[in-house]
Amino acid sequence: MKDETDDLISINESVEYEFKKLYGFVIAFKTQTLTVNDIIASSSIKPQGIIYKENDEFYFAPLDKVDDIKPIIKEFTEKFLK
Repeated sequence: MKDETDDLISINESVEYEFKKLYGFVIAFKTQTLTVNDIIASSSIKPQGIIYKENDEFYFAPLDKVDDIKPIIKEFTEKFLK
C-alpha cells in the first residue's frame, strides 16, 4: 500500500534562510515550504534572530529558541557577506 501512495503523492519540505538589513542590524528569516505534488501546501516565514557587528565581530541574538544556528551562520557568511 505504501509503495502505491509513494507513486501518487510526492511530499517535499524546503528550508531557506534570508537576511534583511534594517537600521544597522541584519534580521535572519527562516522560510519553510511544504509542497505536495509540486504544489505549495503550506509556507511560513519566521524571524530567527538578529545579527549585529560589535568590535569587528558578528554576534547572533536569537528571537526564539533556535535548534541549530550552524545553517544560519553558513548561509549568512556565504550569501550576505560577499
